[in-house]
Amino acid sequence: MTRRSTFSAQRWPMDEQSLAQARSWARGITTRVLDLTWRAFDKFQAEDLHQVDLEQDLEQLERDLTSSHFAHIVQLWKQEDDGFSSVFPHHEFPEQETRPGGSGKPPAYDLAFVYTENRRIAWPIEAKVLHSAGELAPYLVDVNKFVGGTAAPLTGDGGVIAYLLSGRETELFAALQTRLAQDLLLPPDGSPLTPRPHRISNHQRTVTPTLQLHHMAMRCRSSSARHRTRNA
Repeated sequence: MTRRSTFSAQRWPMDEQSLAQARSWARGITTRVLDLTWRAFDKFQAEDLHQVDLEQDLEQLERDLTSSHFAHIVQLWKQEDDGFSSVFPHHEFPEQETRPGGSGKPPAYDLAFVYTENRRIAWPIEAKVLHSAGELAPYLVDVNKFVGGTAAPLTGDGGVIAYLLSGRETELFAALQTRLAQDLLLPPDGSPLTPRPHRISNHQRTVTPTLQLHHMAMRCRSSSARHRTRNA
């Protein structure tokens, strides 16, 4: 089906100069948005996650965790930026650049930070619940969205969160490194991301820009884990 233009494409037309600017913005804002995402998760863990037994068979867990995490991102963003920023957080941001034609629904990011000056552009994050460190299949689905160019088609920067319910973050990264067939990189020295369970991979893509993908292993410590610790 032939695709027509969109409102956002008409409102924010892009040439080579504006595309280069968008890519520069995305790379320059990376540490800031990821640090905010991590600190919001710390808040989420302290205020909410420890109140719930995540070993229960809960419905809509991934959707619930993502939306609650997003609420904490928004709270921190408002506190620290007072509403004036080159980005604003967005939940379920639609990626119009890789949409199907007609009325087909475009792919959407679980979390995103939208470029204020050009709202076609966002710094995207996908998220998956992993019940163990070896459960990589659902995580790799999101990785492949980025590597294949469906996600971050214009900028080449993005992230994937693993809400890890059990197992060690190091085990997850070791398994992921094997599946990706490349060494996962640590954040640079001095970065606020360096102490975190956070790794980086780089990928060549056929059409869209070279991809730098950030992997975040966010261990969800629930009331069940706290109860076992008290009774150990």
